[in-house]
Amino acid sequence: MAEQENNIHKGHRQKVKNRYIEAGFDGMADHNILELLLFFGIPYKDTNPIAHELMETFGNFSGVLKASIPELKSVKGMTENAACLLNMILPVYARYFADTVAERPTLMTTQEIVDYMRPKFLDTSNERAYVMCFDHNHYLIAVRKLSDGDIYSTLFDMRKLATAVLETKATGVVLVHNHPNGIPLPSSDDVTQTKNAYEFLQSLKVSLMDHIIISREGHCSMISLPKFAHLFYGLEPLV
Repeated sequence: MAEQENNIHKGHRQKVKNRYIEAGFDGMADHNILELLLFFGIPYKDTNPIAHELMETFGNFSGVLKASIPELKSVKGMTENAACLLNMILPVYARYFADTVAERPTLMTTQEIVDYMRPKFLDTSNERAYVMCFDHNHYLIAVRKLSDGDIYSTLFDMRKLATAVLETKATGVVLVHNHPNGIPLPSSDDVTQTKNAYEFLQSLKVSLMDHIIISREGHCSMISLPKFAHLFYGLEPLV
């Protein structure tokens, strides 16, 4: 009986894989994509019910991919290999994206910065902050993570900011963080942290070029908001 069930699952798996080989993910529902991915982490088992359970537990496809390994393993039927596989998808994409851009890109507009940085927030449901270090020709030297917070806030680590600036010999920086659930307008904490960063960077003779907030709804450049313009050395907003 077990051998017969294995043969049934084997035939079904091959049909699903053939469908992907022939047409990619076109026309496949989210739970079918998860079912296919789980083939490679859960051998000899029907992964369709597990895919449905994942969708129900985490709300949607993106919620599954953002879930931590312990959270994924808590779902009935999940193995550690399957949890690792799903958890790696977004970081792998972020690494792929970083590898496809120039080693030291010139990012001249706010939109270019947003497009470059958005993949770094795909694998988190919490706030996260980065510093982008630029030289005097506006070449991007490095991107360093400053902090990981919770769903509502993140606290910039000034020690990491200092290390990033001094190690890269940056002449200007752009701060970037996300609002995972909300509009991309600065909160009172965002304003306070921007002021603190401005004062700290001024002591190092480094220009704070902008603080950009990214959310699902869009993005906000603080230098473009008149009441915060004084924090950016009188620089003109990027187009």
